[in-house]
Amino acid sequence: MIFNLNKSQYIIDGENGLPESYPIPNHRSDLLFYIQRNLNINTIIYTANCNREGLLIEDHPIQVNWIKYSEDGKIADLNLIQKKAYGYTSVKINDYTYEISMNSYDKIRIFLHQEENGTFTMTTKIADHKALLSNIYVYADEFGVFPQIKFIDLYGTSSEDLLPLYQRITI
Repeated sequence: MIFNLNKSQYIIDGENGLPESYPIPNHRSDLLFYIQRNLNINTIIYTANCNREGLLIEDHPIQVNWIKYSEDGKIADLNLIQKKAYGYTSVKINDYTYEISMNSYDKIRIFLHQEENGTFTMTTKIADHKALLSNIYVYADEFGVFPQIKFIDLYGTSSEDLLPLYQRITI
């Protein structure tokens, strides 16, 4: 379940956070969360990767792709370097739950869970609350071959009361 948050609900000091003008991916039942960056409006989407029976594929439970908004919203695969940056590793907890660790920043614990009704949730902690992760914004300075990440903004909703949550992680 994806909840869209309006950045203007938060007071953000320092560098600008997620621009209000950035596109929001169209609703898809398999969309888990997405990442946007200050470098351009293209968006990395994370979707549930299921078998024919509708269960998560054990060795690859999440599919990661681009939405190339700069190319009329074309869906594209990540290249090898992008997979290292935006890819993940997963550990199966049971048939319906996986712990996900992002390759580029593994300090955030994220859990993918398939509900009994077949829907999916991504949970993590945002501002010390159990949260449904919606999206992530990454701000980086582009010096040299590899951009240097300055901060990560997490957006989601409280698992308890569905109120919006936000947290900035400075790198």
